[in-house]
Amino acid sequence: MIKKPKIKDVIEKEIEDIEDFYKYKVTKNTNKSIKIEDKTIDSCIFEKIDFTNIDLINVDLIDVIFNGCDLSNKCFDNKLLDRVEFINCKMLGTTFIDSSMKDIKIENSNLKYLNFSSTRIKNMQIENTSLIDSTFLDSSIKNLKFEKVDLSKTEFLRTNLKDIDFSTSDISRTIFDEISLKGIIIDSYQSPYLVGMLGIKIK
Repeated sequence: MIKKPKIKDVIEKEIEDIEDFYKYKVTKNTNKSIKIEDKTIDSCIFEKIDFTNIDLINVDLIDVIFNGCDLSNKCFDNKLLDRVEFINCKMLGTTFIDSSMKDIKIENSNLKYLNFSSTRIKNMQIENTSLIDSTFLDSSIKNLKFEKVDLSKTEFLRTNLKDIDFSTSDISRTIFDEISLKGIIIDSYQSPYLVGMLGIKIK
């Protein structure tokens, strides 16, 4: 069970006027260049916000909802994300290298080129999402659920995926190494992709 963000009694405010990022709702974009640095964003909602001009530097996320936001190329490396939802978001090239992610929901989003290298993941659900050309390298995973996810050309390397269900997702061009492949769950129609990956020819 993925725990939902604990958010209540938020105040709507423009992002350039926020200092503490606690219990706010942001619904208006800004043309100003903004730097959010060395902060914990806590109990906040962002709706249809384009973060292109908003630098997120050394930012932790706790109890946060991003709905319809563009977080492309943002860096959450070495950070904490706890009870965070990304709904209808664009996150091209976003990185979570060596981060700790717990109780995360990602739905109807574009996550192409994401990097989860050395990421510690506990309780994550990804649904109806494009995760093309992404990387899971030396990742530690406990309870990851994929539901109708496009994993084309995504790499799973040195990552234990035992008992993770890929049966509803597109793994036709997904890359698994031997460690990552062991113990995954697929349906019978997906087996030819994995057989070919192991160098076995079907007659």
